[in-house]
Amino acid sequence: ALLLSCANDLQQMDLEPSAQLQFAIDQSGTGKEATVLQLLLLVKDLPGCSNCQGGYGECLNGEDVVGIDRFTVGLKLRVNNSVANLWDWFFRRGHHIGKVYTVLGVNKNNNTVDVGGGIFDPIVVENVHTFNYLC
Repeated sequence: ALLLSCANDLQQMDLEPSAQLQFAIDQSGTGKEATVLQLLLLVKDLPGCSNCQGGYGECLNGEDVVGIDRFTVGLKLRVNNSVANLWDWFFRRGHHIGKVYTVLGVNKNNNTVDVGGGIFDPIVVENVHTFNYLC
């Protein structure tokens, strides 16, 4: 469990392959070589971003969350700034723009998402997706 936690932390650092290799080289001769190799193997096998995961293979930070099935409890997201113009009555003070939200619940029957700051319905307004991934 500790090694997996370290692998997640290392993945979040988003190091280039050359930096990962340098990390391994730096451990050479310390007696930690086997642990470092295990750690790098775990990082290689981890799914993409821990927030927007789902087999995409790369982080979707800033991209639209498209479709109710992509909303999962715990997902971190931000209100799409393009929606502000469409929801002028709701955003007139901009109290939702730029704020970080976490999905608390999803109602697929009503196509709504509970993000703690309100239940948003619909999740698409005039063909503009309401939320972006925030990783």
